[in-house]
Amino acid sequence: MRIAFALLAHQHPRVLERLISILVGAGHVVSVHFDRRASTADYSALAKRFDGNSSVRIISRFPVRWGQWSIVAATLCCLDEIAAAGWEPEYVYLMSGSDYPIRSASELEGFLARHQGREFIECVPSDLMRWVRGGPQRERYQYRFYFNWRDNPRLFEFAFALQKRLKLKRKFVRGFEPHMGSQWWVLTWNTLKQIMALAREPDIARFFRSTLIPDELFFQTLVHHLVPGRQIFGRPLTLYHFTDYGVPVVYYLDHADFLLRQPFFMARKLSPYNHALFDLLDACWRGERGTAPISDSAVGKVGSEYEKRRIAYREGPPGLPVVGQSPDKWSEDLGRLAIPYFAILSSSTAELAIIRRVLSIYPNVRIHGQIFHPERSEFAEDVSSFAGYSADDSALRNISAPNYIADLVRAEKSRMSGFMLRAGQGWHIDEVMFDRPNVRVAVIKSDRMISFAESLLPVHPHLDEAFDSEFLTLMPAETLARRFKRHLEEFQKNADRWAKLLQRAVDSKPPGWAIEIDLESFSHSLALERWLGIDPDWPRRAVMWESVDRDLARLKNLRQLIASTVASCPNGL
Repeated sequence: MRIAFALLAHQHPRVLERLISILVGAGHVVSVHFDRRASTADYSALAKRFDGNSSVRIISRFPVRWGQWSIVAATLCCLDEIAAAGWEPEYVYLMSGSDYPIRSASELEGFLARHQGREFIECVPSDLMRWVRGGPQRERYQYRFYFNWRDNPRLFEFAFALQKRLKLKRKFVRGFEPHMGSQWWVLTWNTLKQIMALAREPDIARFFRSTLIPDELFFQTLVHHLVPGRQIFGRPLTLYHFTDYGVPVVYYLDHADFLLRQPFFMARKLSPYNHALFDLLDACWRGERGTAPISDSAVGKVGSEYEKRRIAYREGPPGLPVVGQSPDKWSEDLGRLAIPYFAILSSSTAELAIIRRVLSIYPNVRIHGQIFHPERSEFAEDVSSFAGYSADDSALRNISAPNYIADLVRAEKSRMSGFMLRAGQGWHIDEVMFDRPNVRVAVIKSDRMISFAESLLPVHPHLDEAFDSEFLTLMPAETLARRFKRHLEEFQKNADRWAKLLQRAVDSKPPGWAIEIDLESFSHSLALERWLGIDPDWPRRAVMWESVDRDLARLKNLRQLIASTVASCPNGL
């Protein structure tokens, strides 16, 4: 099985030299048309490299422009060189200089040998089936296109609109049935010799020269005219994908595993700068590295893997921000974050401190304190900086609370992140926690007395600060009572809001991910461990509960002290 490869190229001569060398090394022949608009020095270097090699022919005759006849003309020049060389291959494989093999030469040869005589080209009847996702289809040949859409867009549009207005539609040449398909094909040499002869016919040449994007029309129509339908394998053997914008996808080294799974023999386009990828694919072409086995019936079929990735990555990689774009205006970067983490909400710092003490013993949990404290962020383990943020840089943190949490979560690679969120801190971040499906939320059933006492302080206390109740005795009784009544209204309003959000979260999150914690019945409970799905059998747990019991006792005494102080005020309750 001898294959002639027809290559259309215009740049990257080193990669092209490498491609030609491996194709020739497998015993095949190569004809190259190097775009005349490209670098003369690049063409000269390439021609010099293969000068005297009887298996390679390199020419540069046409300035090739997208969407015009010059692409077909360059392809026909490659075919003329194959004929002039007397190679007489069984098949010609049309490639671009950006293509590269993704399977072994023996696999390609074996496949073509088993299906010898068949034509591997997409042929879609353009009058019956839609070929392009957007833009003109039948109009490509019904009207005449003398101006390049990219070089002269205004003249292109004017001439097109004028013909439509004057109703200058034309019939297809010789009454052939127009067919369309991918530019990239593998055709028998016998069929191509007939196409080369037809291309010299004046009426055919004149007609196709003025069509739009004839490389997707010329060969496809003539193959359908010359070959019985049963002999046409209507799928290309070269893998390609397009983005939402109609731009070819470029493959890189991180696509290697994906490429080696695909039921194709070539892929386009490969980045010319990924030499490690070329090394890997060279080994595959030589048969030194295996690829995923494929059946003949699967060859040329595009699977759903890339399409799923394309849709998933349409807004950028999942979990990472998209510069200049926030798909969820409410939760910003947190709207893209899929990593599980947790948040504990309370109306008082003293209650949060107890929960943090319980969870801080577990090695697979990284629990931060009040990261939105007005004075400084309380990072886990009391570090002064984390995830690129300084603990005292409140201005940078407060630009966006959701983005801030997203950065902290992404910075932790091995443990589950958790946060202490006190009422009144962090913008609307508490509502985002209830809303996001990947966040476990625990709401402490807060004590109104503890919350009130902390509200009297100039600023919320830190988790590591002991509460000093002496200031209560220094405040005038009437002021204390008035502030207590006002605080009760705010406290209850927030409690009702959290209760509604919690119920909504219970219904929308996975079972057990949204809970309420009552510190009155909390002692030695495994509620938190069950909530986070962590192993409670930890040696330090018993020792930890001794300090937690002391904290709970102090909290109870503080609650009683505050209650008695408020009750002693005139009209205090």
